[in-house]
Amino acid sequence: MRITINTQTPPIRFRLSYKDIVEKYGELDLPLDISMLSSEDYYISVGGVARMMLGLIDKFGGKAKWVALGPGYPPYVRMNNIDVYFVDLDPKSLAGYTRFKEGIYNESHGIARYNLNGRDYIDYATYNWLSAQKLLELYSDTDVYFINDFQQLLVGGIIGPSAPAVLWYHIPFVPEMLNEKLRNFLIRSFEGFDAVIVSTKRDLEGLVRTGAKVKVKQIYPYIDPSYYNTNVSKSDVENVERKFGINDDDKVVLVVARMDPIKSQDVAIQAIKNLDVKLVLAGDGSFTSKSLGHDKASIWSRKLRELARDLKVENKVIFTGYVSDEELMALYKRANAVALPSRIEGFGLTVCEGWLFKKPVVVSKGAGVSELVIDGGNGYTFRTYEEMAEGISKALKEEDKLGSLGYETVKKCLIDNEFDSIKAVLEEAASEY
Repeated sequence: MRITINTQTPPIRFRLSYKDIVEKYGELDLPLDISMLSSEDYYISVGGVARMMLGLIDKFGGKAKWVALGPGYPPYVRMNNIDVYFVDLDPKSLAGYTRFKEGIYNESHGIARYNLNGRDYIDYATYNWLSAQKLLELYSDTDVYFINDFQQLLVGGIIGPSAPAVLWYHIPFVPEMLNEKLRNFLIRSFEGFDAVIVSTKRDLEGLVRTGAKVKVKQIYPYIDPSYYNTNVSKSDVENVERKFGINDDDKVVLVVARMDPIKSQDVAIQAIKNLDVKLVLAGDGSFTSKSLGHDKASIWSRKLRELARDLKVENKVIFTGYVSDEELMALYKRANAVALPSRIEGFGLTVCEGWLFKKPVVVSKGAGVSELVIDGGNGYTFRTYEEMAEGISKALKEEDKLGSLGYETVKKCLIDNEFDSIKAVLEEAASEY
């Protein structure tokens, strides 16, 4: 099956603009083969959705086409056997697009109500139109379009009856949390696709409650274990200990998340106030905050540092900023427990990553992945920071038992076990055309 993927976040991120690349190397043929570039010019994306799609492409034979947002990026690149096409917008349209999609994101996560703005919607629609246009240009080499998440909601309706399109909606869908206009907008958008995948039973039940006329399937997000080095060397672990100031005898609680209020790192900081642990907050800004000029990450990071000082725990909280894949693997290996404090979360693949490293997990009940957590079996769940503190204390006393059972649980969320379900949804959509 030939799939063409559409995401906001690209599978490859450039440190140089296309103009800078041309100035550095001279005129280059398109598609730009990234093997022609220095590794300093780009890096492979480590975002959850992008990594999921890379694993899926491998299962489909390693070849695919991919359309993503790429402000200032080369228009067309090739990485291995994947052709990646970038959609660009002028800075003013990028800002409007960002405001609109952030409004959806914030209200879906209970952060703030969003008053739909017509001008911002035009910019959002423009980005979706350009994405759909590029997708349809690739129609002759495509059996089905696989569209990902809330940034691309209009793409299904624009493609319409011309080709099969499946949406995977990764963020929470709890209709009671949404104002009527936004809820109706989401439902109409879902109905523009041939099928919709949601990540949790919570979201499936929410969509069913709305009476939306859409084919919907619940599939848990997955990880591909081949992307993870669980046999991290002792020297690699020692390197991250030195870099981030972790002592040999420290009990480490690891939170892997971008700097974003919905990730609720503040809850984790409050939880460790009276615990003898080191809290490691691994992550920096999102693609939006770094590439689209949205300063949410630095603002949130500053608030978290202020909270740590106010609680007098700044010596127990470590902010790593961006970490490489190698450093992240070493941090998972070093951790004594992995935590997901988000008050509400679409799913939370970091929990699965923790289980892959046989670590106990402590997870907010608002996270979709909490559906897989059995208290006292493979981890602990919580609603308040006091309950989180209690869960951490218990988890640290039962590391081996909880981690071993977690390792068995994560098998439900490995790509080999999820692939057939995803393939079936895509094949059914394609068969109708």
